[in-house]
Amino acid sequence: KKNKKAISDQIIRMARSLCNESGADSAGLKGIGIASTGPLDLRKGALISPTNLPFKFVPLTKPISGELKIPVHLLNDCTAGVVGEKEFGAGEGLDNLVYITLGTGIGGGAIVDGHLLLGKDGNAVEIGHITIDYTESLKCGCGKRGHWEAYCSGRNIPNFVRMKLKEVDGKKVRSSLLFKNMAGDFSRLSSEILFEAAKCGDDLSIELVEEVGGLNAIGFANVINTYDPSLITVGGSVALQNKKLVMNPIPP
Repeated sequence: KKNKKAISDQIIRMARSLCNESGADSAGLKGIGIASTGPLDLRKGALISPTNLPFKFVPLTKPISGELKIPVHLLNDCTAGVVGEKEFGAGEGLDNLVYITLGTGIGGGAIVDGHLLLGKDGNAVEIGHITIDYTESLKCGCGKRGHWEAYCSGRNIPNFVRMKLKEVDGKKVRSSLLFKNMAGDFSRLSSEILFEAAKCGDDLSIELVEEVGGLNAIGFANVINTYDPSLITVGGSVALQNKKLVMNPIPP
């Protein structure tokens, strides 16, 4: 936590370890690709004020390239995801597609008319920061309010649920499986606990998950209207571990 260079040092150790495990010669590496959460500065090859790290500037490409003596390329993780879908996944042969991740955070990558969208710094498709609530009730990790990620990401769904529970009849809350699983203490609520209760048929949890789904639908509609994709592929832990609960509320 105290050393921002520790991140690049860990990647260097990982690259060498993978070479040793596979029997490959690290001297034969042609290059390294890094898919990272943002915000990024591609020209400087660095993370800029990431929300989950206590640093304003985290160098990546320069220290790794300098140590391993090979080219290092940096992309936003979701931008790399849409490249993967285009080259090896469901997006093969398509010139207009979007990859969305619904996980700890919410992000996206887009290819439009065959061109990968990057933006001036590599942060062109930060769709998690689309505003979906004009009342701006909940605060996003970026510091602003009303963003998609503030309501529907794995990290922030509990905040949304706690807000909504204030509007629900107390008797209904107390009779729910969710209440029993939490022993009445919703300060410990996680997205996993909510989805598990919904899978067990808890009416309150199902209603809350459907409300999250409605907000996701607003986010998806914004993505469609912005990028006009032929295909949207979805990844991320929240979506992949709860496919029906997450995707069913979103109209096809």
